[in-house]
Amino acid sequence: MGADPVIGAEHSRPHPSAPAASPVGQAASRVSVIIPARNAAGSVGDIVRAVLAQQVPGVDTEVIVVDDASTDDTAAEARAAGARVLALTGTRAGNPAAARNLGARAARGDILVFLDADCLPAEGWLQALLHAHNRGEAVAGGALDLPPALPLSARCDYYCGWYHVHSRRPAGHVVNHPPANLSVGRDLFLSTSGFDERHPVAFAHEELAWQAELRRRGVPIYFEPKAVVLHRNRPGFGNLLRRNYRWGYSAIGSKAATGAARMAWLYRYPRSLIALAPASVPLQALYIVACWVRAGVLEPLVMLPLVLAARAAYAAGMLVGGIRWLRSRGTPGAVEIRPRWA
Repeated sequence: MGADPVIGAEHSRPHPSAPAASPVGQAASRVSVIIPARNAAGSVGDIVRAVLAQQVPGVDTEVIVVDDASTDDTAAEARAAGARVLALTGTRAGNPAAARNLGARAARGDILVFLDADCLPAEGWLQALLHAHNRGEAVAGGALDLPPALPLSARCDYYCGWYHVHSRRPAGHVVNHPPANLSVGRDLFLSTSGFDERHPVAFAHEELAWQAELRRRGVPIYFEPKAVVLHRNRPGFGNLLRRNYRWGYSAIGSKAATGAARMAWLYRYPRSLIALAPASVPLQALYIVACWVRAGVLEPLVMLPLVLAARAAYAAGMLVGGIRWLRSRGTPGAVEIRPRWA
């Protein structure tokens, strides 16, 4: 087998002149599972093997791991497990959105499945996604469930992030879906602008721009709770605060610009959201806890002080990032903020 290609990030975005694609779902003969990975040597091999073990009759599965400037053995571990490995290089290295776009352009499958390097597929995951496409869905996202034995801070991080996309929620069409467990027809994806590679959006809300394009075309996103991956959040109180701050930092800019958000009407008034961000902390925390209690999960109720701390960090990110976005909006060559991929 020859050496894996090294492709610069300057070629990683979907081609802007790609032909318009039919939004109708399709039966796939080949699927490409795309995993962006940075310093994931400890997990990427198990994830690749778990994907390749999910044999779907009549479907060839390729796994593409996009190594995003790792300093460990991520590429070697992925290759040994059976993945095709690409390297994200150049000025856009350290950019998960660019890594996903690169993998999409290199993929050979009829269906692209985006999977994160901290997500382990459960049994039947791939088949559930493909069944959604076979039924006519053009875009299908799966559930992110809590793996066993995570430390307290990591469980809280999970609860704060995935209260709308777990397997206890009903199937149906949604406004948006995170790229950690998401599938789409290749031609359809390449006919859009792809994941937004601009920082800080590339680090937290990179999917919203192209999902807003789909919405304008009348293409819905289907949530399939049977397509489960176990999302292993990182432990540590500092990580909990940093991650929530990062999500908040680009929330107003990305959602106000695209409208691809639940309660999108709120983002029509970004100045009000910024002004009210500190006061919204208890409301955010109670909303998250209520979502889990309604699903029959009571642990977040016990974690309410931690959830409040996490949402305080989120609100701080909204405040700082929202002000920055208002000031830089419409400014040519505005400086990008490049957060650390922690």
